[in-house]
Amino acid sequence: MTPPNSRRNLDEAIKRLAASQGEAPLRVRDVLANTVVAQMLPDGVIKGGSAIKLRLGDAGTRFTTDLDCARSASMDSFLGSLQRSLDEGWEGFAGRPARGRPARPKDVPPHYVMQPVDVKLSYKGKPWCTVKLEVGHNEIGDADDADFCLADDVAAMFESLGFPRPRPIPLMKLHYQIAQKLHALTEPGSRRAHDLIDLQLLAKNTDLNYALINRTCERLFSYRGMQPWPSFVKMGQGLHEAYEGQIAGISVLPSIEEAALWTDDLIRVIVRANG
Repeated sequence: MTPPNSRRNLDEAIKRLAASQGEAPLRVRDVLANTVVAQMLPDGVIKGGSAIKLRLGDAGTRFTTDLDCARSASMDSFLGSLQRSLDEGWEGFAGRPARGRPARPKDVPPHYVMQPVDVKLSYKGKPWCTVKLEVGHNEIGDADDADFCLADDVAAMFESLGFPRPRPIPLMKLHYQIAQKLHALTEPGSRRAHDLIDLQLLAKNTDLNYALINRTCERLFSYRGMQPWPSFVKMGQGLHEAYEGQIAGISVLPSIEEAALWTDDLIRVIVRANG
């Protein structure tokens, strides 16, 4: 089987694949597009919801459109390397990065402000779609090393379309990703209901080194200089829909209250591992 010979045929093949999986075509396209861009990223790591999907698989993880990463070089160097990779392309895909203006909402702490980059992908020379890449910096060495993973069901999407299996993708190491999510959830008035979902999935489907997570939390919380470690979940009000609207088909607790209590218990387990 060979890959589609045009953008139109690629889109038609994606529609057939989505129908066979009972998924929306745009969801399948977003997973494919994020993986394609991840094949061409320069030094750094993928993080956030996309990292969890690429690690654990599309099935059983929450839907996400953005591709988040942490760079290990300066922004200018990162963008230059990204442009060269996109020019070289991957299996008929190419693109160009367009640097956006970072949003600065009043209620978002500075360490969450990412540099947006619109990666405008083409296939066989025709415009295809735009990947919303969000680029963060290397805080405490979290972009210096990676877990190289690619979930089998994501790789199978490419193979079913006639593409070769993509290579494993550099993902943020689990202890850094979990520390970042715990920091986000323990800030007063946190709005990040999705982090409650992600933590449950990681705890259920990976082997966690609690002592290492504890040491990483100590470093990250000290580096950011906000709440102390350990702190416990402090969710804002009115987040029931934000949580429950993302858990259909996912094996997690059914309510945000239960998820918050579970996360507090996880924090206690992590802290005890230090002893």
